[in-house]
Amino acid sequence: MPAANTPANPAKDRPKDSKETSESTEVVSLTRGLAVLRAFHAIDAPLGNKEIATRTGLAKATVARLSYTLAQMGYLRQVGPHGQYHLGDKVTHLGHALLRSLPVRRVAEPLMQALADKHEMSVALGIGDGTRMIYLHYCSGPETVTMRLRVGYLVPMARTAMGRAYLWALDDERRRECIAAIRAEAGEDADSVEDELRTELAAVEERGFSVSFGSWRREIFAVGAPVWLDQGDTILALNCGARRLGMDRTKFHETLGPELLTVSSEISRRMDQVGATFWNE
Repeated sequence: MPAANTPANPAKDRPKDSKETSESTEVVSLTRGLAVLRAFHAIDAPLGNKEIATRTGLAKATVARLSYTLAQMGYLRQVGPHGQYHLGDKVTHLGHALLRSLPVRRVAEPLMQALADKHEMSVALGIGDGTRMIYLHYCSGPETVTMRLRVGYLVPMARTAMGRAYLWALDDERRRECIAAIRAEAGEDADSVEDELRTELAAVEERGFSVSFGSWRREIFAVGAPVWLDQGDTILALNCGARRLGMDRTKFHETLGPELLTVSSEISRRMDQVGATFWNE
């Protein structure tokens, strides 16, 4: 018997009405559906329900039901002889519409393009997404020799200059969460991946920017810098890079790194000046 003076729990004692139960079910379904979509990475081969279940932690039967529904809605498409799935065009259109609406892209674009033109390199702006960085904006010089990446592209957080700069700028709790996720993804290589990552983060602490000489793609040299928005509540990151083709590494330390930090500061200043936040103007 509960004690006489134990306060009743109105939420527990009140019968749930059908509308409340229905809304709760819809929220759970939406959350799970988004988890399925997030299981796909930009350079993935098609995934079957088993692979999706492994990545999301959802039951295979739940995944089968959600993937079928998402395919019917146009957010997934079935490919190959085994009925595997890939992201549908509807996801691409939805994501690009959202990214195009971000005010930071309009503020950052002229500064990024000027840097890209000056050094004939690519310049990208990204934000963390799990263990990866997602490109929000991308610029390149007219004669830039590098990978031609696009808005929405995903690159690994732990092995890119952009990702390391972003990780360094996070608060301690969020950084620990990201590193834990990176370790889980690395499997038996977790210790070596974390050791290398912490060495790189210490270097960012020393100079304020990150460099990558072939860490992600052997032929790509890049420098990365964090971008703070919304009084530090929102963290983004910039990178600047190109195919190495005999490039002098000292340029990344002595020229590109400091200039990227200047662009980062100017983006933050202009966002504050126009009173814009990351999501809203």
